[in-house]
Amino acid sequence: MGAHVEDNSQRKQGYLYAVRLLTISKRSETELSKRLLSKGYPKAAIDSIIVKLKEQKILNDQKLVQETVHWAVQSKKYGRRKVYLQLKKRGIATGEIEEALDTFPKEAEHDTALMLAEERWEKLKGVDFQKRKKRLYDFLINRGFDFELSREIVKEMQPNESNENF
Repeated sequence: MGAHVEDNSQRKQGYLYAVRLLTISKRSETELSKRLLSKGYPKAAIDSIIVKLKEQKILNDQKLVQETVHWAVQSKKYGRRKVYLQLKKRGIATGEIEEALDTFPKEAEHDTALMLAEERWEKLKGVDFQKRKKRLYDFLINRGFDFELSREIVKEMQPNESNENF
């Protein structure tokens, strides 16, 4: 009987701790599980806490993925690659990530990359032409745009007579 009471107590404490964590910032199921495990809660208690939070719709990985994709694409102007890696790091399944990214059209990604490139190209005006191209390309790659798109955008940005080496 004592073990059952102790288990129930741990479950309640773990639940309250999990709710506090989720109040501070949104977390995936994997992130929350790791955090509870690091605090010493038993795996059985963690599993029941996760189930309860999901039933109460407090913990929802799909919603987290959708919100993250929207935030990253609309607000931060990140490319697909960076969004994918961020979500993967948070423990989200590849299929869920790809499904969410499918709602983000390739044309919109191209338009975003082009807009960012135009701004950056203007800021790099005083830089040597080859360095300017390289810096623009690196900037786009670091923002999470794929290699081909970044190369294509750099070609679009440079004057027509200098299109040979990139």
